[in-house]
Amino acid sequence: MNDYIWTTDRMFFKHSISENLSCDTYSMHTHNAYELIYFLNGDATHVIENRKYKLKKGDLILIRPFQYHFIQIDTPTTYERYDILFDIERNRVESAKLIPEDIEVINIVGNSIIEDIFRKCDIYYQNSDRDTFEKILSHLLSELFYNISLFPQQFSKTTTTLSPLISKALKYTNDNLCTIVGIEEIAEHLFVSESYLFRLFQKELHQTPKKYIMEKRLLLAQKMIRDGEKPTSVFEYCGFGDYTTFYRNYTAFFGYSPSKKIYIGNLSPR
Repeated sequence: MNDYIWTTDRMFFKHSISENLSCDTYSMHTHNAYELIYFLNGDATHVIENRKYKLKKGDLILIRPFQYHFIQIDTPTTYERYDILFDIERNRVESAKLIPEDIEVINIVGNSIIEDIFRKCDIYYQNSDRDTFEKILSHLLSELFYNISLFPQQFSKTTTTLSPLISKALKYTNDNLCTIVGIEEIAEHLFVSESYLFRLFQKELHQTPKKYIMEKRLLLAQKMIRDGEKPTSVFEYCGFGDYTTFYRNYTAFFGYSPSKKIYIGNLSPR
């Protein structure tokens, strides 16, 4: 694998070229940051919640906070991508809000401005110090999203969805995230068995229902804590039965305790 990685507590930047990746290289995950992937080569499909996009050269993928997602490698081949994680407020990339919510994957082949932005990322990464590169990267992202917002109708890409049943399961889960008492509740709502629901999540999302719920609850708790709420008042609202369980899972997932206010933790793409 040929790549370089740059990261701070506010941003993550990676340009990677990988050979013969296995189909299960990347696992489904979620985080509180925005993620931007620029796909240059490979045979892959990107899944965002219940939506699937077959990728082609020049696709730009925008993943918003709290969205479960992963790249599925369809066949082993040379795989190249840029990957950037950021916060629109702390990094002052408010222009990302100009992109309509229903636009997640766009193709920028022929857009010389955006293609040049990624070439600049490489140049500035190799020739700038840490603080300077973070500022430049923020400005480049602002320009990128503003450019896309000018002509969104030209870049929109159609999507397919996962099975209707998994779509219903995800909708029910997200609508009742903090009150669901167990996997059996979702299964009963869909009139299926728990074992069937488990297999469906594994097949479609490469994830278990329990982990999906757990990680989304933890991300919600993290956001509430950053917004000023106390950990001891957040855990119950987010569906955890006791603080000890919440503390253990929070620390295991993020790598630090709920009382420690690190802006971005456990965000590296998987």
